[in-house]
Amino acid sequence: MFEPKLVYKSPGDQHGPEGKTYSWAGVKTQEELDGKLADGWHLTLGEAIAPKEAPKQTEIPLDDSAPTRSELEEKATQLGLKFDGRTSDSKLGQRIIDALGQQDGMDETSVH
Repeated sequence: MFEPKLVYKSPGDQHGPEGKTYSWAGVKTQEELDGKLADGWHLTLGEAIAPKEAPKQTEIPLDDSAPTRSELEEKATQLGLKFDGRTSDSKLGQRIIDALGQQDGMDETSVH
């Protein structure tokens, strides 16, 4: 036999400990209890007013893959490098690395 129970939810219209607010409701059947629990109600006031865990953020996977030809060509164009269809991906990648290294070097020398 089901015994009537109280369930709690926060925030609500009642003032509770530490300035938190809550609501309470009575349930008379197991079906009512199951419905309230599914809607975010709790069996104890402590559970209702406890700090909620922040939703876990999904990790952004690291992209360790080599750049695509399209990405290489886009970066080379941004850097003003000359290339054509005969330029291999590895050679184009090395030119980009060299150009970026020269830019870093220029930035450091211009500061002094």
